[in-house]
Amino acid sequence: MTHKTRLGPLAIFLTIVAMVITTLAVLTVATSNADMTMAKRFADITQVRYGLEAQGEEFLSYAEMYAQGTEPAEFMEGVTETENGYEYVAESEGYRLEVAVARSDGGIEVTKWKLTKIWNADDPMNSIWQGN
Repeated sequence: MTHKTRLGPLAIFLTIVAMVITTLAVLTVATSNADMTMAKRFADITQVRYGLEAQGEEFLSYAEMYAQGTEPAEFMEGVTETENGYEYVAESEGYRLEVAVARSDGGIEVTKWKLTKIWNADDPMNSIWQGN
């Protein structure tokens, strides 16, 4: 007695399975690369923002010294004196930090702490949708 094995349908099924697995593997690699790129970009932006925050905190320590009447060894660059306190502006890699403090009861009070992204008209992301 001879048995005939039909490989036609099985071969087609295995080919389709192999193509699906290959497609999923390619999509996984592409997604992983995109995630890595976005993670690096986010890390860079976070590092810039934290650097500006650290500069702002340094300014607060200087402003506290001035409010208490002690002069620090050197004056920070970017600090301007206002009629009731001090203002500080720092920029780094397209980000801007604005801090303002007012004198109050021998100390200082933070009246403004604003971290923004500087708008760039040449940025290609600005032309995605005009709203019309």
